[in-house]
Amino acid sequence: MSILENVQRLLTVYAQGVPDLSFSEVAEQLDLPKSSASHLLHQMHRFGLLEQNPRTRRYRTSTLLAQASHPQGQNASWDALCWQVLEQLSERTGLTAYLSTLNGAQTMVIQRLDGRSPVQVVSPPGSLRAACDTAMGRAMLSRLTPTEFETLYGNDPRRALDPPSQARLADVGALIDEVAIATRQHHAVLVDAALPGVGAVAAAVRHPVSGELRGFCVSFVAGVHAPMDAPSINRYRQLMLDEVGTLGRRVSDRFWTEPALPSVQWSPSL
Repeated sequence: MSILENVQRLLTVYAQGVPDLSFSEVAEQLDLPKSSASHLLHQMHRFGLLEQNPRTRRYRTSTLLAQASHPQGQNASWDALCWQVLEQLSERTGLTAYLSTLNGAQTMVIQRLDGRSPVQVVSPPGSLRAACDTAMGRAMLSRLTPTEFETLYGNDPRRALDPPSQARLADVGALIDEVAIATRQHHAVLVDAALPGVGAVAAAVRHPVSGELRGFCVSFVAGVHAPMDAPSINRYRQLMLDEVGTLGRRVSDRFWTEPALPSVQWSPSL
């Protein structure tokens, strides 16, 4: 059997929804000798058809394949998919939901859907906020490459944030720690930080072809919305992971095909 036939067989396995495979699983799935499976994986990795997770050593299809498989007109469908997630977040929580992107080291609101409460946390489209001071910003910062992050904040963890953080972050190192948490847990939660009495839960998706970054969040006010208590906030967290995670997997965003580390239930001490 030719190597091209084995490439086709392996891609068929991935097309069935398998996110990644180990070396031994490839040999078993394709019924190949270990030497043949090793050669196949080496060649597919060498020519950009597969990527290997350096931590787990498992193989997954590459960004190159995702780029080749996306149809023309992807931007229109991308925007529509983001809007659908925004609608679901607002409808299922009754809260104000935001769609944003990064503008340098600031978040910029693209769209807003108001919730059902008479009291809303409202920032109009075009509004800018320091990314370090919001759940939305930290969720989107978690999606940057190290080079992109350093372009915004430098590489000295002792450097003071400029302008100073309203969320009481002392320096770049403190921001790095918060962004690392958002990376591990695939979302960010911020309560009583830059805006007293206001909380938010956020997550972000990055398009694998265009690189466009979109952040989603719901905002709530203490004592006004379904109480700003641990059970309510944990429901918002799970909904955010479900809705945004589904979008991420649908567009083949690698961040969402890898499991988040288990996160503790939110409590006022976090």
